[in-house]
Formats: sequence, structure tokens, C-alpha cells
Amino acid sequence: MARVVLHIGTHKTATTTIQDMFAHNADLLRQHGVIYPRLSRVAGHHGLVMDWNKLPAAYALPNGSLGTLRQLAAQYGKGEGTVVLSSEEFSRGLEGRRVDFRAVREALAGFESFSVVCVLREQWQYAQSIYLETSKNRVPVKPGLLVQSILNRDTIDGLWTDYNLLYDHLLEAFAPEEIAFLDFEACRRHSGGVVGAMLEHLGCDLPASALEVVHDGQSNVSPLSLPAWAASLIAEPERAPRWLVESTTGAFRAEYGEEARPCLWTRTEFAALSRYAQERNARFLERLAPVQPDFAIRQSTPGDAAIYRDDIKGSFWLRCSRWTYRGKMAAGEG
Repeated sequence: MARVVLHIGTHKTATTTIQDMFAHNADLLRQHGVIYPRLSRVAGHHGLVMDWNKLPAAYALPNGSLGTLRQLAAQYGKGEGTVVLSSEEFSRGLEGRRVDFRAVREALAGFESFSVVCVLREQWQYAQSIYLETSKNRVPVKPGLLVQSILNRDTIDGLWTDYNLLYDHLLEAFAPEEIAFLDFEACRRHSGGVVGAMLEHLGCDLPASALEVVHDGQSNVSPLSLPAWAASLIAEPERAPRWLVESTTGAFRAEYGEEARPCLWTRTEFAALSRYAQERNARFLERLAPVQPDFAIRQSTPGDAAIYRDDIKGSFWLRCSRWTYRGKMAAGEG
């Protein structure tokens, strides 16, 4: 009988890249025992969460989330191989939009075994990436307010930043040995990148290099943090258009150099997020030790070439005004 693996994200851990690569190479993967079903025009299986979390209509499935899961169990459960279902939306923690994993498990009862895989990254980078993702679609929450949300409520944009809470939610439906966490940075350093790390976790003998690459192997790439923040401030109360982000990115590189690494947080905020992560993650790793004794979440700093938000001075904003003017003319909005 087949087994099913639920890949639940988290957000901004190359989930879209995995989904695009698996969907594009579905025939090849099937030959090597990995089944990645095409449920809609979208590569990710986001429609499988819509019974609980209302997403854009493009993700909707005719038979709903649970109905589709039952269909998948009937179609693949008695066969061979590993069925992979992937959506980062499974990891949302907002009250009233959390997926009922007990219902998901019941719907997929036709499979021989069930497991969950979840990729995690250190919180200061995770939160920064969530800010950048939301800024693509709307005016983002101010960085200082995001830090307060993390420190006081353990969430950002409805996503858990204390991974103990995500683990608690999963344990309501799964045994500890059915849950596997992967470190994002370790996956990036895998010889096959994040896709290779996922194939290895699935027990697939196919190397990532055998897959046909789509989107240069990097889907849904985020812009640089401080230029995106600057563009959002300039565009308020509207969402920053792409040409404006490109203009502020040019201004940032001209001001600080090509090697500068922007950090969305101030030094004080970064220190607070680091303490927060150390405390929560220590408890999380202690809980995982009986089943994943070697797991760790890589800790890092922005580095010596970092430009923090409190490093931004008036000369940068002057450059922004000049680059924005040229960008606006080039975009035909002058």
C-alpha cells in the first residue's frame, strides 16, 4: 500500500520551489515512487486547507478539502509509492483558520501510513521573510509592531513564531514519530539544495540534478528587506509597486555597496528576537530530542556587512528620491 506525506511548509522555506519542481517533474518522480498529484492549475495543494482557511478562489477544489482528500485516499491508497501533498497553508496558526488535522488524517485513512514534514528557519529571518511576502500584496505592518506581536503573542501574520505551538497543534493528530522537522539552512546546504533535501527525506533515489529546473530553481524570491521597507514607506497608504522597490534597491546598493546585507530589524529588535528564539527553541529541541536527537535550528547573525534599520540615514533617503524619480519616469508614470 502507498504512504502519504503531508508537507506543511512553513512559509518562506522554499515551499513554492518544491511545489513547482515536483509538479513540473511529476512524471519522472512517479517513475521513482513519488506521486505528486495535480489538483488544480496551481502547483501547491492549497485547496486542501480551504475547508478551514478561506483562500483566493483560484485554489478552490470542486469537492472541497476533505472531499478531495478522501478521493486521493481512494485513488492512491491501495497502490504503491509515496503520495506527497504540499501546502504551507497547513501550518497557519490563527484561531478559527487552523486546519483540523484529525479530520485530515481520518480522510486519508486509506493509506498505509501517514507522516508530516515541516521545514523551519530561525525566527528573525522567518519574520523578515513574512514581512517581505506580505509587502508584495498590501501595505505591511510596521517592523516594530511585528516584533511586539512576536514577543507578546508568538505570532506574525497568523503564523506561529514559537514552534512549540505548531508542534502542540500537530500532536493533537499525530504521534511524535510521525512528525519530522527539517532545518531550512541545512536543506539549503544540501548537495541538491532544498529540493534534494526533500527527495532524500522522502526516501527517493532520484537526485535533484535529474529534475528539469523551473524558475531557475528559485520560485517566489523575496526582494531585499530594507529597500522593500523603504518602498513601502514611500508608497503609503498604497502598496509599493515593483518599479518602486527596484528603485529603492538601486538606491540601497549605490549608498551601501553590493556586498551590504540589509536587515529589517534595528539592533535592539534583533537582540530581542534572538533572545526570544533561544528561549523557545531550546524548549522545542528538548521536546524533539527523543525522536529527532540531531535536529537543530541554525542560528546566525546578519554579519559584519549588515545594514540594520537604525543605520539608515538621510543620505539614503536622498538617493531614494533621485532613484524613485528616474524609476517613475522609466515606468511611464511621470
